[in-house]
Amino acid sequence: MTGRQTALYVFRKVFELIATLLLVSLFTFLAFSVIPGDTARIMLGANATEEQVEALRTDLGLDKPLAVRYITWLGGAFTGDLGNSTQFRTGVAGLIASRLPVTLGMSILAFIMIVAISYPLAILSSRRPGKLADQICSVLGHVLFAIPPFVLSLLLILIFGSILKNFTIGNYVAPNVDFGIYLQSLLLPAFAIALPKIAMTFKFLRSSIIEQKASDYVATAKSHGLSDIKIMFRHILPNSNVSSITIISLVLSDILGGSLIVEQVFNLPGLGRLLLSAISQRDFPLLSGIVFYLALVTVLLYFAADIFSSLSDPRIRLS
Repeated sequence: MTGRQTALYVFRKVFELIATLLLVSLFTFLAFSVIPGDTARIMLGANATEEQVEALRTDLGLDKPLAVRYITWLGGAFTGDLGNSTQFRTGVAGLIASRLPVTLGMSILAFIMIVAISYPLAILSSRRPGKLADQICSVLGHVLFAIPPFVLSLLLILIFGSILKNFTIGNYVAPNVDFGIYLQSLLLPAFAIALPKIAMTFKFLRSSIIEQKASDYVATAKSHGLSDIKIMFRHILPNSNVSSITIISLVLSDILGGSLIVEQVFNLPGLGRLLLSAISQRDFPLLSGIVFYLALVTVLLYFAADIFSSLSDPRIRLS
């Protein structure tokens, strides 16, 4: 694999990333521009006069053509200026940033749990397929995968909040106030998000490891006297990296969607509550900003997965 081929691959992926972000921004802007409702009227209230509404529309640039408004909004979106919220009367970017520690912290904790639990379970289960350990892990995986995150959230609240009484709903503290309590408040919600994803990641990794163990290179490694542990960590897991990275990128994007729902159940002040508030108040600037942020994170995750996959398997860069 030459440096030129690698550079062309990265350039092509960056171009696809930019094109995707532009399409996402266009669809996001158009979706909330065609919805009935006057932002200026919503901000001023029903008692405002037409002159006041028209004056505010001019100040907000709502009297300009749609194409001009989109270009202005796009420039602001990529520079961190997403406009002002109609209900909070402050910058959308600042509102999103203030809620990020909840959603992002919960997502990171959930991801750590997924990797820390699914990999050992997959390795254990794939050692002897069909045996007791494999059957127990498979049954648990099927059960956990079938239960939605919000149902798991309610069950965890019932067990740890009502029965064991060692968890208080809504006991959130900002990380700059008390980092320990901040982690404690996010631990159980992150676990509710992670459990179904652990089941999905485990099943995928188990199948991939079993497939790799049947390869000729594993038999060759054994003939050279390598132990099963060395073969697993030196050969089988690295060769499973491409498929593992793909499924993990899907899991990461799914974590973001699941966290928005779980936040409501655990009464956490994250992006989920902000999104519902924007919907109920028809706060289109805030709504479009949150949707664009979530789409941006998802696209960036898939881009990172493509790059890491190509680093793990150079053949991808030739396809």
